[in-house]
Amino acid sequence: MEERIIAIVPARGGSKGISRKNVRMLAGKPLIAHIVETASSSEYFERIIVSSEDSEILETAKRFGAETIRRPKRLSADDVPLDPVIYHVLQRIEKKGYYPTIVVTLQPTSPTLRRETIDETVKKLIEQKFDTVISVKDATHLYWIEKEGKFVPLFRERKNRQFLPRILKETGSIIASRRDVISETNRIGKNISFVHISPEEAIDIDSPREWWLTEKILNQKKIVFRVDGKQEIGLGHVYRALTLAQRIIDHQVTFLMNSRNALGISVVKQQHQKIVTFTDDPLPIIDTLNPDIIINDILDTDTNYMQALKRKGKFVVNFEDLGEGAQFANLVINALYDSPIPYTNHLWGSDYVCLRDEFLSKEKKALRSKVKKILVTFGGVDEQNLTCKVLSALNRCNTDSKVTVILGLGYMHHSSLIDFLEKTQFKCQVNKNVRHISDYMERSDLVFTSCGRTVYEVAAIGTPCITLAQNQREMGHLFANINNGIINLGLGETVNEDKIIEVIRDLSKKPQLRTEMRKKMERHDLRSGIDRVLKAIFDNYEQFRENHHA
Repeated sequence: MEERIIAIVPARGGSKGISRKNVRMLAGKPLIAHIVETASSSEYFERIIVSSEDSEILETAKRFGAETIRRPKRLSADDVPLDPVIYHVLQRIEKKGYYPTIVVTLQPTSPTLRRETIDETVKKLIEQKFDTVISVKDATHLYWIEKEGKFVPLFRERKNRQFLPRILKETGSIIASRRDVISETNRIGKNISFVHISPEEAIDIDSPREWWLTEKILNQKKIVFRVDGKQEIGLGHVYRALTLAQRIIDHQVTFLMNSRNALGISVVKQQHQKIVTFTDDPLPIIDTLNPDIIINDILDTDTNYMQALKRKGKFVVNFEDLGEGAQFANLVINALYDSPIPYTNHLWGSDYVCLRDEFLSKEKKALRSKVKKILVTFGGVDEQNLTCKVLSALNRCNTDSKVTVILGLGYMHHSSLIDFLEKTQFKCQVNKNVRHISDYMERSDLVFTSCGRTVYEVAAIGTPCITLAQNQREMGHLFANINNGIINLGLGETVNEDKIIEVIRDLSKKPQLRTEMRKKMERHDLRSGIDRVLKAIFDNYEQFRENHHA
């Protein structure tokens, strides 16, 4: 038998919790429009009918493609259940010669219900020959009830939730039934099954709080971070992407990473972010993910990749992109390096640095008159092994300062470091991949590091800093110069140890120099950088959407 399937949306006008709820604007359209449009996208429905006593609801439903049937006043009171309302619609359409075989009730107050759930419900009813399929959510918990003036448990013994008998709660979002089980007083058959939906999809708006939450859910964007971390490029890109992702709490975030770069993947996994990997070409995966925003933190992009993203109509943000593909991005953000070409879609400088949370809440301590503690940290990889060069200089300097070394996950020169320490008997504490590096920076009087993102982190703490660049690209660091309180010794592999010794001794003898360095650092509001970056991304995205839909 060929099925004839309809959807009925009961939408009463007398809402008490939120006045005029069904026609209020929610995430850019009237509430009732969400369920009508979702139902219209289903492959199953021959007709979508809205039942209401309210003229404005009926007109709004028509505007978004639904049929309408005016409900009599006797079926519009607060205490009237839905069974007679659905039955009334059936009487009206069957009187005109249309006889459905399956009737699906959809609530207008469930705007987060997905087309996939509707299709799954109807398919289950048909293929598994149920009388009724109802949407439910897991409500397993420890419950109590009041009985004869006392509260008694609805459980035999206290157990962790996963070991309790499963309890399901009807969401009311969707009920699909065979027509022959529906009467004026009933919509549920004897042979029943369920579709399980998430708490987000199960929302039934009945209060301002639920309205606010639903709008947040409906306004969620799909954001893909295309990022990698490996020994050749370090882990700074991964850490920045994680910092941004952890602040984007209102949206769905996915990391798209090359499966060959296990180092970066391991760092993201530790932060429990969703990861999707590819091997050769990320573009087919991007098609599958269908993001609203793509954030590339992969250094320089090429023209082919960027033009492919633009053809897909994606909003694209690139970080630190000095490549030919940068001109095709909607937005390029670079806190580290200046642009060789003054593109209008670029934001440059220290205003756009993305500091991790640990640097945003640190209180700056007073500088000590003596250099008692020195921190040496050259990033996740330290390609030029500048760690050993600085330690060698410190050893020759005969400093009595306590030296701490922090190595990154990708540090490649362990054997050289071990050989140096054994040969010189130089005393220092060596740590790897520490948590809360800000604590070490705060406790130090001098920090040696490379010309990357760490410079901004040290400046945010306010500790005097000496930098050595790992490569020519780092030589162009916008912030790492004496005007901002940073002593930049230049390209690390060419820096003479004698120069390092000279700077250490000079800063140790002249505390006023370190005080002046801090004053220059403090002129910059680095801690607000991540807020500026996120505002720039989402403001530009909204402008892009407006232009795209104009």
